[in-house]
Formats: sequence, structure tokens, C-alpha cells
Amino acid sequence: MTLQAELRATISAIRAVREPRFLATERGFQGAFYCALRSALGRRNLLVDGRIVEMEYQKSERHNLSQRPDIVLHIPAEESGMSVKANNLAVWALKHSGSQSKATEDFQKLDQMCRTLCYPLAIFLNIGSCETHLGGYGGGFKDRLHAFAIPGVSGSKIKYAHFIDGGLIEKDIAL
Repeated sequence: MTLQAELRATISAIRAVREPRFLATERGFQGAFYCALRSALGRRNLLVDGRIVEMEYQKSERHNLSQRPDIVLHIPAEESGMSVKANNLAVWALKHSGSQSKATEDFQKLDQMCRTLCYPLAIFLNIGSCETHLGGYGGGFKDRLHAFAIPGVSGSKIKYAHFIDGGLIEKDIAL
């Protein structure tokens, strides 16, 4: 499994959610995006060998944190018999029209997921916005963090940002 496959699945799922009602709120987008993401991951054979995608999976004391990430891709420890730090593949945080300060809060939560539970991929989605806010990221997981800005219905491009060798790369992706 490659990180590129999860990112391609994410882009495919973003493109699938174009209904104005779902773009109007974080919760509406999350439900539609989850369904599209599950389908996109399945088409890429990423939901095999016990891998599942879950919404708002409650992390608890046994995880050494009490977060409820928006979406995770993992093999649950109950199924694998392994540590809660094993088999964590990707985590998504969603924000609707997130400001730099709200994005920074989510970046900190994603950092905690990467640090505590060893997620190799963390993805931030800023719905109804043209800004990823990744330029303001100051955490220690630049190599794992990717961000997307998903404009409303009138927008024609998704903005994608990530770091390469510590430098921020931003590009537009057609819907």
C-alpha cells in the first residue's frame, strides 16, 4: 500500500461530493465524503486484510489520548490483536471554512495522532474554502501532513498542499 493510493482516493472522494447541501456544512460533507472515500479506497483494494475506514472513532485511555478524529483508516487492535499503535494508516480532519487558527488546532490534533498512534498519513480538508492554511503549520510531521481546500459549488479547483524537503508545495487540482 502506498501513501499515493490514499491521496488519490481522497481526491476522488472530494470530487464526488458536489451537492451544494453537502458543501454547506462540515457534517453534511463528512457523511457524503466518508461514503465516497470508502468507495474510492475499495476500488483501489485498500480495504482488505482487515483494513476499515471509520468515522469519529473514539480514542480512549488505551490510546493515550481522548480524541475523536473525523475519519480513520486502520485495522482495529481488537481485530488484529496488535498494539493500538500498529496498523494505523491514515487520519482525516475536516473543517468548514476554517480560519488559520482553527486549521492550526486541527494540525495539532493530527500531530498528536501521528506522534501517539504512529499514523503515517494525516490529511486536513478545509471545506468551503480556497485556503489550506498549511503554510502556517509549525509541527513536526511535515512529511506526513497533506491539506486540501475544497471550494464551494462555484469553485472550479481543489487546492492541494504538502511539504517536500521542508518546502511547501501548493497546486490546483481540477474538480
